[in-house]
Amino acid sequence: MGIRLIKSYARSWVGAADYLISQIEAEKVRKGQLLWIDAQCDGDAVSYCYLVAYWDDAFKTTEGVGTIKYDLQNAASSWESFYDHAVNVIKFLQPKNVISITGSTSVPPVTVLFVFYYEDAPAASQDIRHCAVEKLSWESAATHIIYELESKGAKAGQLIGIDAHNNLKEGSGRFAAFWNASLPALGDLRKDDYLKRVSKNDMDSWADQYEFARNHIQNVNYSHPIAVFGATSCVNMSTASTAVSWFTYGLISAAGNGVTNVFYAEDKVSKVELDKEKMEEKNFVADTQDKRFVNANSTAIEQKWMTSEEKTATTSSVFNFTHKEGVTLTPNATFTFGLPEGAEAALGLSLAFTKELTWQQTDSVMKSVTNKNTYEESFIIPPEHVAVCRVYTDRTELTAPYTMTFKSGRTSTGTWTGKKDVVNMLPVFFPINTSEEVIQEKLKTLRTPQH
Repeated sequence: MGIRLIKSYARSWVGAADYLISQIEAEKVRKGQLLWIDAQCDGDAVSYCYLVAYWDDAFKTTEGVGTIKYDLQNAASSWESFYDHAVNVIKFLQPKNVISITGSTSVPPVTVLFVFYYEDAPAASQDIRHCAVEKLSWESAATHIIYELESKGAKAGQLIGIDAHNNLKEGSGRFAAFWNASLPALGDLRKDDYLKRVSKNDMDSWADQYEFARNHIQNVNYSHPIAVFGATSCVNMSTASTAVSWFTYGLISAAGNGVTNVFYAEDKVSKVELDKEKMEEKNFVADTQDKRFVNANSTAIEQKWMTSEEKTATTSSVFNFTHKEGVTLTPNATFTFGLPEGAEAALGLSLAFTKELTWQQTDSVMKSVTNKNTYEESFIIPPEHVAVCRVYTDRTELTAPYTMTFKSGRTSTGTWTGKKDVVNMLPVFFPINTSEEVIQEKLKTLRTPQH
């Protein structure tokens, strides 16, 4: 299906969070499929607490559903104190287990900040950093948070998330961003327009705001692997809240403004690595073909085993990448691939072989053919003899697990197969009056397929 929504609301933030998690578990959403959990509130004394989760049910993973936990700060405290506390939580979480950091106004002067994550063994302390921007204009604040991230040294591959929130429904627009400086830097955030943003700021219901975010993520995901760094909504100058249940009408608030921003990247492959330690090699005859030539003359003749129209490749190298888990590449995505030392010779390729490849098929299998040569073997047939020419393919096949690392830091894994086929020819000669039975018995002793 693609990108889906799960929504929750309650009179308390704990109630909304617990119900949302129960719905995520009921849908059997697996670890790695959740893109973002976001918090909103209308900012009135009678406001409901709203949470929405975005997830990708097409994301391949062998992980289970996992156990979702959250750290909640709910007090009349400064945002900076909230951020510092969140940093202390995140720095001991494995990066893959962090779902989102999201805040909201609540019943003034109280605000809240969640850290949603999967329960797992703790990580060694990491260098988690944050920055925030507050402006009178939401558009200005959203633009400046990207510049602020760059000026503070955040890089692609390190970004955790960006969230929108404010102190009051009439308050300034605020964005906070978090990144993990302990992770490898895989490029600049703004280079080649990597980190992108779309926004919606109007009087539509929360349900419409959510659909805007979901639809945009879905549309991008059709053409590019998408990394989502925030699908975040916030109240904006709201004047009333009807507290109408969306389960009945598909509405949250019948009056007032809401703002939604989606921060994302059209993700690209940064590197492809094979696990050389787990590489396996097989050598066997893949297939055979017999052709007969008769020389009834009293003199020997020279015979070419193929006509010019029948010539084929005698040496070819074929690569297959079969995706199993993680990010799925879209058709026509490109990446550069190089072989580990030792594999080039086995496949008949030059040392330090590298090639830009294109992911071609929606079933996640990619092929590239290189190193073709034309076979033009000839042989002498003795007088009054039959030549049976057995053409066979010697195949070398290498297999190894591969890992593609994307600019966002996400990964895709599967099995790589490299094949080298060498076509050989072996002629066998028989007197012209030899019986078919004798010929067939002799052919049984020649090279045959060994699948």
